[in-house]
Amino acid sequence: MNGRSRSLDNPLNWSFGIGRLFQIDLRVHVLFVLGALVVLGRSFGEEGGGLSDGAAQLAILFLIVLLHEFGHCFGCRATGGEAIEILMWPLGGLASVAPPHRWRAHLVTALAGPAVNVLFCLLTAAVLIVWTGSLAAVPWNPFHVFRPLDFAVFEAWAVQRWLVLFFGLNFMLLLFNLLPVYPLDGGQALQSILWPRMGYGRSMILASGIGMVGAIVIGLVGFFTETPLLYFIAIFGYLTCWQQRRQLRMAGEMETGPFGYDFSRGYSSLENGGESASEAHPGFFARRRMKREARRQENLQREAQERIERLDHTLAKVRAQGLGSLTRAERRFLEEESGRRQASEHH
Repeated sequence: MNGRSRSLDNPLNWSFGIGRLFQIDLRVHVLFVLGALVVLGRSFGEEGGGLSDGAAQLAILFLIVLLHEFGHCFGCRATGGEAIEILMWPLGGLASVAPPHRWRAHLVTALAGPAVNVLFCLLTAAVLIVWTGSLAAVPWNPFHVFRPLDFAVFEAWAVQRWLVLFFGLNFMLLLFNLLPVYPLDGGQALQSILWPRMGYGRSMILASGIGMVGAIVIGLVGFFTETPLLYFIAIFGYLTCWQQRRQLRMAGEMETGPFGYDFSRGYSSLENGGESASEAHPGFFARRRMKREARRQENLQREAQERIERLDHTLAKVRAQGLGSLTRAERRFLEEESGRRQASEHH
């Protein structure tokens, strides 16, 4: 996201930079700072570590979420995409990434973040097991991620509890993010898996619909467990899904693609009801040449379709949120597409 074009009309822009790492801008939302101050204020005067423990726990959580977002960024770059910015805010982290408009690239980008938490869980569990000599030292229970199966195996709990905390935070974030609820990582992965079978538009409509239902469920869980954070996550998720569906409708991506045909079934499905192109039976090498040419045409058609889908999605975002809402990668794509179309008109 271009910092010079930030608009205060968008609440996500109420943030400040804290540095740049691996050519990725790091920003912190002002609400994150306010939330951290509230948490620290509540921990002040508590028995035990009190303020120092609260600050340490916040620092660990900040680090885990930041590394999770870096996972998304590196996963995106591994597919040939761009990673521009990471925003830390009260509901977690937001990685501003632009993977290629292909389902595999989006799937890798979505799962790269949880993969970081999986790695940390495995490493921490290994350290706890070796240190205590027992599998019961690890809080495997997903409903009690901070409670080891057996406290009796610990001999240096004052130190080892920080490993348990580190494991629990990673385990909790992993389980939550893998819920198949868009825009969580699991929901984005689900949409990517459905993409080649249903096409981008219909898969996003289905994933965002599931996300809206999931947001309501998360809100109800927050209500019955008296967890206010889940309220905000539910509201954010529901609004994100609603906005995504609105942009798709504005771009005309519903049952079919912009061409009026869903090319997710492949270029060859445009052929007439099984009629052969020629009455003659081509030889082996001729058939190979025909297959290569068909694959080449299919790839060209797919690339053109993906560019049009991405362009429609970008223009819908401009109409809905303004030019200032575009990321650096989206602006570059818009400029390249404009130049390509002008060049084609001249020819």
